Amino acid sequence: MTNAIRQAAERSSKLVEQYLPDAFLFAIILTGVAFVLALVSVAPGEGTGVVGHAGNLLVEGWYGGFWNLLSFGMQMTLILMTGYALAQTKPVDRLLTRLAGVPSTERGAAAMVPVVAAAASFVHWGLGLVVGALFARKIATEMRGIDFPIVVAGAYSGFVVWHGGLAGSIPLLLNTEGNFLIEAGILDTTFGTGGTIFTVANLVLVVAVGFLFLPALFALMYPTDETKKTPIDPAEFETATDGGEQATGGWASTTVPEDASLATRIEHSLGIGVAIGLVGLLAVALYFFEGIQNGTMPWNNLNLNIVNFGFLFLGLLFHGTPKAYIEAIVEAVENVWGIILQFPFYAGIMGIMAYAPEGSVSLATQIAQGMVAVAPDGTLPAFAFFTAGLVNFFVPSGGGEWAVIGETLVTAAKASGESIPRVAVAASWGDAWTNMIQPFWAIPLLSISGLSVRDIMGYCVMVLLGAGVLVAVGISVLPM
Repeated sequence: MTNAIRQAAERSSKLVEQYLPDAFLFAIILTGVAFVLALVSVAPGEGTGVVGHAGNLLVEGWYGGFWNLLSFGMQMTLILMTGYALAQTKPVDRLLTRLAGVPSTERGAAAMVPVVAAAASFVHWGLGLVVGALFARKIATEMRGIDFPIVVAGAYSGFVVWHGGLAGSIPLLLNTEGNFLIEAGILDTTFGTGGTIFTVANLVLVVAVGFLFLPALFALMYPTDETKKTPIDPAEFETATDGGEQATGGWASTTVPEDASLATRIEHSLGIGVAIGLVGLLAVALYFFEGIQNGTMPWNNLNLNIVNFGFLFLGLLFHGTPKAYIEAIVEAVENVWGIILQFPFYAGIMGIMAYAPEGSVSLATQIAQGMVAVAPDGTLPAFAFFTAGLVNFFVPSGGGEWAVIGETLVTAAKASGESIPRVAVAASWGDAWTNMIQPFWAIPLLSISGLSVRDIMGYCVMVLLGAGVLVAVGISVLPM
């Protein structure tokens, strides 16, 4: 069985390496595909010809959406930079080193990486992306000669459980008073996370996919032939945590020349750095405390802003001095170019998918309606899963995708008597599922690891196939 799965993984990797373009070119090609499909499928506005329709789609759809992810892109840039800087501190470096020392074999290490990434992704998807990538690098540092692409693929694969986790966009939106479905009259009440995230079906899927299937799959896919491994020299990372300079922080004393200026002394002041870090962490504690007072548990109060805030001030505290933290951030900047370049293109694709002149239906909604229309009785959850997976390929944003397909899926659930929370959980998993072959969310991880999308996507295709079967069946038959 090991040989068969390894052979399948090799064939998948060869196909991907041969035909999959660079992540940036993939975004450009996907833009063209979405544009053509929308041009053909979406009805033009009244009195608008073909040329005018194409122009409107280009300006109102593509350009109109192109800058919609600026805020989100900045959040993702910060989580990469602050997470990267935090990992360069001695406390975090020691923790990653201990974890990396747990597996005794390369195969065991390959199996462990997706488990760590899945655990972090369940808490928050932003954590999963950063922790998975940094842990993969640490594994490569501690276990020289390990096949690096499969380890990084494992780090990304753990992300497949994120939408079943505590920060799942769709379950949290359903639990939000006055959400768009309530405002539209589609729903008359919210659905708490006890009926979505914390159901038997969802939690069983998280465990089955993230903590059983993924480690087993990556252990079976790991190459035994030394000639088929692609190790990486940790010196290439050139960072504090990865075999380059020593990790900083830990409140080590900093030597400052006696004739140093006041500005230099402030920059190297341990007291200032620690004080600012502690004040920031106090704000984090108060944020969660106020949430508890208002009835919101900490795990339901996580978002990118508070994660970034916590990472920033924890990193400053652990580095000790402002100067040490500045140097770590400067180094981290090198890893964010992919987000800056590619996120606007994906925002443009989302704009195309959501484009709908008055009286017409958007391409994303048409896809959802078509999938629901052909779903046999009793199969709506599975079809919701596949529908979300298909739309996610063009709209790789959980909340954004639900905004365009949520009404269709909830209406179909009400008409068929199917459980709305079950359909919503199915759509959540579908959204996360096709991330395995959608480079959008791999951009931060690839930036940190220094690999290209072709290096990991062949293995991710195997995850896509196996997880697809598990989730489609599980979401249909497991009790909620």
